[in-house]
Amino acid sequence: MWIERMSGHFSRVFGVACVLLMCSSQAGLAEQRGQYRSKVLITPDGELDKGAELSIEELEKQISSIEQPYAKSSAGRHLARHYVEAREYGKAIEYYQTALAAQGLSDIANREMLRELAQVYLLSEDYPGAAQTLERALRIDLLPEVSDYLLLAQAYHKMSKYVAVVATLDHMEEKRLTLSTLQMRQALALYYRAGAYAQCEKLLARLLELEPDRPDNWHLLVSVYLQQNKKRQALDQLALAWEKSVPFSERDILLLADLQAVNKNPYGAAELLAEAMAQRKVKAGGDNYRKLFRFWLLAREKDKAAQALMKAVQLSDDIELYLYLARLQMEQRDWQPMHQTMLAACADQLQDKYVGRANLLLGVSQLKLGDTVAARRSFINATLVGGANARAGQWLEFMDAEPATKDEARRIVGICYGSRGKRGKVAVAPSGGSGVTAQEGANEPAAQADIQIKTVAAMRLFYVALDIPLTELDSKLRPLALRMMVHLVKAGGSADGPLQVISTEDAVEGGQPGFELVIPTRGSPTARGKYRVRQAASFKCAYLVHEGPAGELAAAGVDFARALQAAGYELTGERRVVFPETGGSTKIELQLGIK
Repeated sequence: MWIERMSGHFSRVFGVACVLLMCSSQAGLAEQRGQYRSKVLITPDGELDKGAELSIEELEKQISSIEQPYAKSSAGRHLARHYVEAREYGKAIEYYQTALAAQGLSDIANREMLRELAQVYLLSEDYPGAAQTLERALRIDLLPEVSDYLLLAQAYHKMSKYVAVVATLDHMEEKRLTLSTLQMRQALALYYRAGAYAQCEKLLARLLELEPDRPDNWHLLVSVYLQQNKKRQALDQLALAWEKSVPFSERDILLLADLQAVNKNPYGAAELLAEAMAQRKVKAGGDNYRKLFRFWLLAREKDKAAQALMKAVQLSDDIELYLYLARLQMEQRDWQPMHQTMLAACADQLQDKYVGRANLLLGVSQLKLGDTVAARRSFINATLVGGANARAGQWLEFMDAEPATKDEARRIVGICYGSRGKRGKVAVAPSGGSGVTAQEGANEPAAQADIQIKTVAAMRLFYVALDIPLTELDSKLRPLALRMMVHLVKAGGSADGPLQVISTEDAVEGGQPGFELVIPTRGSPTARGKYRVRQAASFKCAYLVHEGPAGELAAAGVDFARALQAAGYELTGERRVVFPETGGSTKIELQLGIK
């Protein structure tokens, strides 16, 4: 967690370092080009002369006939620099090679040419060429320069030769070359990307001595420690930076709190985070309150943990947090707050993975508040899905409750329901023990208990827009579907659900085709021709299963929509018709989007 967070520091520094390295190289090349802007003068015998000027075109024609090595190398270098300035890197490389092959210049001049050539290779992204050229420059028996090793290491990095990167940079230490602060940062970025964290430690220690007031040095050293799993050293370094009032971002403060908790000081982590949120140095949001709850819980401060968790629940609609809060309230025997927590948790349809636990906790709160009828039904609901069915069965046995009837065992009906359940009438335990019961969701539509609601998960769709009348679709559906399936396979996908027809009022009003023929797909099919691919969001809908003739579906849909509106539901305008996956079935599911 903290490694990913701190690696962002190095991503920024590495990018800046590489840009600076390239800019400094290109600036040097530009400066050298500026020294050779005058025309090269040669005699018919191939000698340099001040009396006759040759244009670039003439020089190109005559260079092959020049026999004197010094003149040929000088002319080739001049032409190469001209084409670098013109950004014609292919010709520049050709003339640099001509100049070097003539062997007419000194070792010092040849090394400068090799450096220039390597920079041209880097500009043209020919990294092997750059590496070979720089290796050749370093083989010349002259005192090496830091910039040569840095450029060579950069070329190796571009080729993903990380062992060679480290070996090249290590040569600078072996030869005891002196690096400027900028060069240290360039070497640091390359070492880090190559995974040489021990070398990074040494460089950062030197940078901290040279620039103690630079925040990046402190935070990057913490990142290096974390990459090596040195959590204690990372904490010590970051805590020292905090004491010295080194600037901290919100991310740095959260990292310091995490490191304190990991190093067995959750109380200190909680105090730091609480103070930072109070001072608005850290956002007082749901995620940070959840973190604060975890710290207080690890510190065994249950009251403070509960307060932090309640804030987290208020600031986010994370069902997991509701369930955790209800469990904490159950441990503290706060039955009425626990019950209110579960009512809030189940205000909307739940994801299926939460349904069992939610009904179990709801049932416990109802039982402890004296509502045995509602508790029995909640526990029965919990036995119908995985996750908490065994414990729910134990509670039913403890209550000596009547076994579930056939209708009760058929599906979940209650306020804590999932994709295949139904929101029904549930007794709400009173706070004062008066024995009066109320219907949960009294302000909700009266016919809601008879309407089935679910949320269809998000999915990737392979589809084609059709503008034929919907009445003609029945006769054309089979050939259209077969053709579409063939195109799906050719596009690199495969079916992940039944064939569907989707239409929206917005599309019709906008003059677009009336509906789409859709196949849910897995894989990554490619859109081709009229067939397109899109990601559909989750879809909350009311649904019915039509078992009559397909021709009666339209009328059934109209009646269903009217029933929903009469019950108080607001329709979104999106409609889906889901056809059976098996050819022998006549059941067609109609889904109408609701808000």
